[in-house]
Amino acid sequence: MGSVRAMVLAPVMALTLLGLSACTFGPPTAAPEAAASPSASPSATIQGRVATPTPATTATTRPTPSPSTPTGPGSGGGGGSHRPTPQPTPNPAPTPTPTPTIPPACPTSDTPPTDPVLAFGSIAKYSPVPLAQGRDCTGFRAYLSTGLPQYDSQSYEFFGHLVGSDGSINAIALMSQGNSVIPGLQVPLLTIEESGLIFNRLDQNTGPAFGGIDGLADITVPTSISYQPWQIHVEQQNNGQSPQTVDMRVVTGAIGAVGAVYELTVSVDTGIYQSGVSEPTTLTIRARDTTGIIQWGYGPNGFFPLWMFDGTPLPASSGPIATTDQRTAIMNTYGGDIGSYLAETNDPMTGQGSHYYSMPLVEVESWSIQIGSTYAGGGTGGVLFFDNLTETYNDSAKYIVSNGYAWTEFSVQLPDTEQGMLIAVTGQQDVGNLYYAMLGGAGSSQSANGTLNPTANWPQGAIHITPDPASAWTSPHSCYVYELSYAVTLDASASRPGADLVFRATAQDQELNALGRAVYEGLFSYSGTLDGKAVSGYAWGEIQGRPPAGSPTPPNC
Repeated sequence: MGSVRAMVLAPVMALTLLGLSACTFGPPTAAPEAAASPSASPSATIQGRVATPTPATTATTRPTPSPSTPTGPGSGGGGGSHRPTPQPTPNPAPTPTPTPTIPPACPTSDTPPTDPVLAFGSIAKYSPVPLAQGRDCTGFRAYLSTGLPQYDSQSYEFFGHLVGSDGSINAIALMSQGNSVIPGLQVPLLTIEESGLIFNRLDQNTGPAFGGIDGLADITVPTSISYQPWQIHVEQQNNGQSPQTVDMRVVTGAIGAVGAVYELTVSVDTGIYQSGVSEPTTLTIRARDTTGIIQWGYGPNGFFPLWMFDGTPLPASSGPIATTDQRTAIMNTYGGDIGSYLAETNDPMTGQGSHYYSMPLVEVESWSIQIGSTYAGGGTGGVLFFDNLTETYNDSAKYIVSNGYAWTEFSVQLPDTEQGMLIAVTGQQDVGNLYYAMLGGAGSSQSANGTLNPTANWPQGAIHITPDPASAWTSPHSCYVYELSYAVTLDASASRPGADLVFRATAQDQELNALGRAVYEGLFSYSGTLDGKAVSGYAWGEIQGRPPAGSPTPPNC
C-alpha cells in the first residue's frame, strides 16, 4: 500500500490504510538460506512491538485443490518468469540479448546487531549518510525486524490476488501497522496497533469482507516482532470470545531474500460493509518471494517524497506554517527529477514522505479461507505485493494529510520479466500534484544494504495519468464517485523505456469506508506496452473518490 496509504490516519478496522518494501538478497549461490536459530534481539519495547526471539517455525503442508486456469488478464497463477526455450538456429547464430538478472545474495549475520532504535532515524527525511538500515544487509534486516516508536507509522503489508481452484480471482490485503496515538508526538508505549484483512471474491461483486484488530499495542493488543526467523504476531482477545490473531512469518530463508517462503495466517471477524453481519474468518497463505526487496526511495536510507512545497506558507488554524520553494527548482532546474534535486541539494524534505520498500512478486504456493463455518475457497495460485513503510508527520505534514490530501496509485506486477512498478499521482490544493513512476526488479543494481535500485525512474513531466470519465462508478455505500479505468503514458528517453498502459478495476465494488472516509482499494487488471513489448497482468489500485454533489444519503445516491 504506495506510501500515502499509511497517512490516512484512520483505524484499520476498515483498513483504509492498506495500500495495500531493503536487503534485496538475490538468489542463493549455494544451498537456499535456512532460517537461523533464534538469538537475542533488542529488548526495548518499541513502536508498541516487542522485539523478542521467536522459535523457528516448522512449515506445515496443507492439501490444496489442484490449480486451474485463472480468469482475467495476465499470468494469473503467478509463475515467475515464463521464457520460451531457445530453439536451435543456423550458424552463425545471432548474439542473444542478455537476460536481466537479480544480483547475488547479500549475506547477513544470524545474530542481530544491538543498534538502538534511534540508529534507524527519528523522522523520515533524505540524507546521503547511511543510517543503520542503509549501512549493510544485517542492518537492513534488523530495520525490518525492529519496532520504531520514533516514527508515527510503521507498516507491513501483503496485498494482491489469489487464484481459486475454481478459477476465481480474489483480491486480498493483509496488514500490521503501528501508529502514534497523537501524530507528531512520537511517545513510546503510546502506539496504536492496527492489523487486519481484506478479502474480496470479485466475481460476486458484493464488496470486500474486512475486519481486524486495533488497540493500544502491548496493553490491549499484544504485539511482537522478531529478527531470525522474522515474524510479526498480533493478537486480541475479548471476554468470552476466541482470540483474534494476525501472523506474518518467514518459514524458509530470511525476510527480503529471494526464495524466502512466507506463511501468513489470520483469524479475525470480517463482514461486508453495511451488511450487519460479521463472521469468524480464517485465512492461511504460503508464498515465495521471487525478486527480493526494491528500495523505491532516494539515498542510502530510501527516502520517498510525496509532495513538493512552493514556498507559500500553509494556512494552518494554529498559524501559518513556513515552507521553502522546492517545486520551482525541481521542475525548472532539474527537469522534474526529484532524485537529481535531492542528490545535488541534500534538501532533507523532512516529514514530506516515508522510507519505502517493496517485494513486488511474492508468488502464492497455496491458500485457503474459511468464513463462518464454511470453506470459502482455496487454491495454489496468485501473486502478492509486499510493502514496508515508516512515516512521520511534522506540522506541515499533519496539515497536508488532514486537508484534502488525495492520491491515485497502482502497484504493478510484471511476473514475466520479474519486475514491479509504482505509478501514481499525489496531491493537495496547497502543494499541487506530484507524480512518480518507477520500475525495478530483474536488471536492478544492488545498494550497500542489499536493496535493489529502480532500473527506471520517470521525471514529473514524463508521467501522464488520465481517468476515463465513461468508467465513473457511484458507490451505493458512500455516494462517492470513482473512475474505474485509467490510461497511463510514460514518455521514453535514452535512459528510460516508454509505456502505454490501461488499468481497469476487476470488479466495481472494491470500496472501503472508515470513520466516514471512503477509499477505493482493490485489484485492477492492466494491458498495453512497456518498452515496445506487449504486457498485461494485475496491479493493486488505490483511488480517492469525489464526494457527491448535494447531500444524497446511501443507498439513494
